[in-house]
Amino acid sequence: MIPHVLVIDDNADLTEDIRELFEDTGARVSVFANPDEAEAFVKTDPYDLALVDVRLPTRSGLAMLPRLRQGSPDGEIIVMTGAASVHSAMEAVRHGVHAYLKKPFDPADLLKLADRALSQVSLRRERRLLSRELARSEALHRAVIDTVGSLIIGVDEQHRVQLWNESAAQITGWRASEAHGRDVCELLLPDGSRGPLHELTSEAQAGASGEARVPVRTRDGEERVVHWHVRPLIPDTAGGPMVLLSGTDLTERLELEARAASSEAMAAMGRLTSALAHEIRNPLNAATLQLELMRRSAAKAGHEGVLRRAEIVTAEIKRLSSLLDDFLGLARPKHFSMEGVNVVEIAEHVHALHEPSAREAGLECRLVVRGEVPRIEADEGRLKQALINLLVNAIEATTGRGTGVELEVGASDDAITLRVLDDGPGLPHGRRVLEAFETTKEGGTGLGLPIVTRIAEMHGGTLVIGPRSDGPGTEAVITLPLEGPAKAMRPLP
Repeated sequence: MIPHVLVIDDNADLTEDIRELFEDTGARVSVFANPDEAEAFVKTDPYDLALVDVRLPTRSGLAMLPRLRQGSPDGEIIVMTGAASVHSAMEAVRHGVHAYLKKPFDPADLLKLADRALSQVSLRRERRLLSRELARSEALHRAVIDTVGSLIIGVDEQHRVQLWNESAAQITGWRASEAHGRDVCELLLPDGSRGPLHELTSEAQAGASGEARVPVRTRDGEERVVHWHVRPLIPDTAGGPMVLLSGTDLTERLELEARAASSEAMAAMGRLTSALAHEIRNPLNAATLQLELMRRSAAKAGHEGVLRRAEIVTAEIKRLSSLLDDFLGLARPKHFSMEGVNVVEIAEHVHALHEPSAREAGLECRLVVRGEVPRIEADEGRLKQALINLLVNAIEATTGRGTGVELEVGASDDAITLRVLDDGPGLPHGRRVLEAFETTKEGGTGLGLPIVTRIAEMHGGTLVIGPRSDGPGTEAVITLPLEGPAKAMRPLP
């Protein structure tokens, strides 16, 4: 790049000598005797090196220095004077000039000063260019890191967060400014489960890479299942070593896989049950009839032992028949008998049916209707079955371990909610009670809640079951949309 030398001096002979001196080195030279013209010129054509005389016709060259700096921030300035003084020298230094040169001067000395000054200009511009490139590179890498769907977290030797990408903020709920400087294990993991991630991070600091599936806790207290890849980062001269944690959130995928597996199992079970139902029903009905005849004969003959054994077998056959009904509940025809129903009346019927058994078990069974509840298109019998399953579960779970259960009906702008609440011991930790064959009751089939889920889904709704938010116990909530059945119903597999 050809350097641009600006000369501001009213001595025509001197400026011509300076022009010739620098043009011989290959520089481009601009000469001005008038300070105002020089300032206007610099605004459109910056200089690399300015040679400024202290005494100019209209004002001091030192007064020009601030505006010359504005016109060419990267340029250097050499002040020339034939009447050097301590005051002018201090003023020149205060303005950051490269050199203060007394006239007359040796041309060789001027060229040496100019060469050093131009070297400073070149270095300054190179640093500025490198700084822009670094900023652009950092912005590019930050954009890439923030675009990645995985959690990207960098920690130092004390496991304190130094890097936190946008996905980490979205998934955990913690902004980068809030996470920075905090221990990653304390931030994301409860007290009892920090070991695996802490161990992986420590091993990475020693140079080893590893991976593990470690659930994390979000800011809202939700648990997300994350598969972590942990590896060391090569340290640079700007700081100490870091460890990079790359996490893939598996929560939704695992839930989808679980639902798919459950749906597949239910479909297979439904096909098997439908095929065997007829063959099972016939012998069960025949056995029940024979046992009833045997029970009557034993009663007439006074054979108490035979009568007792017949009643035991009859009870077991009824249990088998009930189990078959549960299986068939998952394999019944796909079409409901849809009609306009009053959900409050259904809830009242279910409450009246089971309130006596709850009272006999020492529990209070309450029915609560909140506000106006509109009629909806639904299968009345299936909704009764769903509420009965939930209410019976609540009564059985609370008997001897709580004081009561509650059946609540309410409505919002777009849905009806049916809640069954109890103040019992709650759900066992880690049990997936909505999965088929998963049961907390001795002798239970584990099909009651899957049947309720299926009924809710066939109405276009959902079943959610979990701990109560207002105290101990369990809350099961069926949500049904207030739209027509043609829109609401979901096809079954």
